Amino acid sequence: MSTAAPAVNVSGHMKLLGPVLAGSLLAACGCLVSTAAAARPAEKMELPDWSRTPVEDRDLGHGVHMLESFGGNIGVLAGEQGILLIDAEWPQLHDKILAAVSHISAQPIRYLVNTHWHWDHVGGDGLFGKAGVVIFSSEQTRQYIDEAQRAAHAPPPGTPYAPDPAAIPVVTVTNGVKFHLSGQTVEIIHVPPAHTNGDLIVRFVEADVIQTGDTFFHGFYPDIDQPHGGTIDGMIALYDTLYKMSGHNTKIIPGHGPVANREDVREYQGMLREVRKRVAKAVDAGMTEEALIASHPLDDLDVKWGGNLIKQPYLLGIVYEELKARR
Repeated sequence: MSTAAPAVNVSGHMKLLGPVLAGSLLAACGCLVSTAAAARPAEKMELPDWSRTPVEDRDLGHGVHMLESFGGNIGVLAGEQGILLIDAEWPQLHDKILAAVSHISAQPIRYLVNTHWHWDHVGGDGLFGKAGVVIFSSEQTRQYIDEAQRAAHAPPPGTPYAPDPAAIPVVTVTNGVKFHLSGQTVEIIHVPPAHTNGDLIVRFVEADVIQTGDTFFHGFYPDIDQPHGGTIDGMIALYDTLYKMSGHNTKIIPGHGPVANREDVREYQGMLREVRKRVAKAVDAGMTEEALIASHPLDDLDVKWGGNLIKQPYLLGIVYEELKARR
């Protein structure tokens, strides 16, 4: 039986993990982590005992499912023409993902779409690629994965972004593309910079389901990958688009967290607007990042939104640095 990895100090951009198991990703093995401001304390996370980590299936109807586990949520469309997956999770969960998919359909997995480049969403790409699955992504996501593999100190085998040609997407989406599969129309949409500058969202038209990747975290503070084009204003603006795309019965698969609806998206937008407003006020007043963090301006928001890996000091640092850089 495997054992959980020790706690890891994280001082760069991180990925929130599932609603029960908190953790992080880009920094999981100390790779591809930007340097945080001195005022922002390092985050800590633990990898789970993979042998005890479940992959849970949420049936959303019309052949669409959501698989929920330690990393990013996976969307599944299953039918007689094969299976389409949205995101790939950690490689350590690959066998459990295959088992969960096999309970949904006996058809082969044919296509995989990456919503963005972070390891908890693309870690399984190489295993799927070796099995003949065609991997789609934005041009930016493909570039970031390729660059990570080609880094001057390339990660060793078995660690995130270790060189693996099978893990690099083979089809890139510039504006959008449609799948016509199993009686469903699936729209892959490249949205303006939000979580990164290469985010794809997915709309299962007939099923009335939208998958957001990490442009939307349901129930807790987000991470924003600024070094790769992420922006709080882009996140906030995208929620208007998501709301307009959604109806009263639309089910929304977030990057992390339980299935949501459009009112959850609107509430989340309001929270991020409030965070931005408070940080902008501090920047305009000439407050330092250290003083802002020490003032605890989000204590009231922490009650609802501060219960996962990303805590108030880290979020304040992300937003402060973005707004300060614009002055």
